[in-house]
Amino acid sequence: MAVKTVSQPRQKRSIATKKKIKVAARKLFARSGYYTITSNMIAAEAKVPIGSFYNYFGNKKVLILELIQEWNAEYHKHTFQKFPIILEALQSSNDILPTMSKLLENSILSDKLSDPFYKVFHSLQFTEPDILDLSEKIRHTEIELLYEYLERISKFCPIDNIPVKAKLIHSSGENIGLYIHHLGTDFEKKQLVNETAKMLYAYCVLDSDV
Repeated sequence: MAVKTVSQPRQKRSIATKKKIKVAARKLFARSGYYTITSNMIAAEAKVPIGSFYNYFGNKKVLILELIQEWNAEYHKHTFQKFPIILEALQSSNDILPTMSKLLENSILSDKLSDPFYKVFHSLQFTEPDILDLSEKIRHTEIELLYEYLERISKFCPIDNIPVKAKLIHSSGENIGLYIHHLGTDFEKKQLVNETAKMLYAYCVLDSDV
C-alpha cells in the first residue's frame, strides 16, 4: 500500500496538533471500532482542519499503526521492566513455578489489557494484513524474552523444543488475557493465572523429564 509523505512536527504547536489527532482517534476507535470511523470524524473530534490530519497522517491506517506501536511501548514499559527481576529470582528448580506465575501475572493482569483500544486492534489482525504484520513483530520481541526465560531454566532443568514452548506460553498468556479483560470468565483472575502457570510448568518442565 502506497503511503503519502507526511510531515514530522517540530514546532510545539505542530506537535500539540498531532497529539490531539491521535488522542481523538484512539478515543473514537475504542468507542466505535476502526471501520466506522473516518478521517473527517477524527479531525472533527480533534477540532482541527482535515488538512491538518492529512498533513501528519496519509490515512487512518497510518494513524492506527502509529497508535498500536505507542500502545505496545506503554504496555512493555509497565510489564517487561520487571523481567530482569524475575530472571534474577530464578536460581533453582524450586523457583520455576513461582517465577512462571509472576511472569504471567505481570503481563496478563496488566491494566493496559483492559483498554478498549487493545480489543479493537487485536481483532483487526484477522482482517488487516499490515496490522497483523506489526503485531507479529511485537510478538516476536515478547517471545524472545520467554525464550531467554526458558533457557535460564534449562541451566538446571533441561527443556527441549524451547522455541515452540516459548511461542505456546505466549499464545496461552495472550488468550487468557483476552478472557480476563474482554471476553469474561467465571474464575477469579489470580487463580486463573496460577492454574495457567501450573499447566505451563507441567508442559515445559515435566514433559521434558519424560
